[in-house]
Amino acid sequence: MSTEIANNKAYMSTRESYWIHTVKASGDLGSIDRVNEVLFGLIMVLTFTCSISAATGGEEELSTILWSALGCNVAWGFVDALMYLFSILLERGEAFASIRNIRNATTEESAHDAVTDALPPLVAQILKKEHIIFISNELKNLPEPPTKVFLTLHDLVQAVKIFVLVFLSTFPVTIPFIFIENVHVAIRVSNAIALILLFLFGVYLGKQTSRSRIITGVAFALIGSILVSVTMALGG
Repeated sequence: MSTEIANNKAYMSTRESYWIHTVKASGDLGSIDRVNEVLFGLIMVLTFTCSISAATGGEEELSTILWSALGCNVAWGFVDALMYLFSILLERGEAFASIRNIRNATTEESAHDAVTDALPPLVAQILKKEHIIFISNELKNLPEPPTKVFLTLHDLVQAVKIFVLVFLSTFPVTIPFIFIENVHVAIRVSNAIALILLFLFGVYLGKQTSRSRIITGVAFALIGSILVSVTMALGG
């Protein structure tokens, strides 16, 4: 009995180690993910600074605007990091469920359906029957996926990276409030910096997605311009 328990513990340890290693290998942020985080952060802080201007008529203390903008950066970075962890849990849970469905398939047809359901539609359409069978057999040879979804230290490190990335990328928008004494001028310079950053990240996103860099950059800057124009029309 003790030998059986020891063997079971060894198997559980091996299984957990395998899946921990596997999720670590697939858990890094992609370049598009990083750009998206920065773009959302810039749009958020741009909207925030414009809202302050519209609400106060530019009469708010510079120090108040500065600390409010920094607080917005911190809050958005924190929320973004938490949302990343939540999305990892959901995606990992769906992946484990899909693997279990494939492993528990009792017929070739049900295994085929389980594999194609787990794959992106475009990939599933171009795979041949022998490819589906191969994937199904390979997954059945893997250790049983864990019943409970987990987070790793690697996931937490990625969340911290997101927080730092969002904060640092939106920090330049707050710099005018440090060095410019005139509130109206500081707000306009801050808006200009945000629009320039939106354009640059749009250019990068266009490069990564094989689209026109200039058009993509202008499109993102235009979105920011519309936000600024609307708030200025309201009295900002």
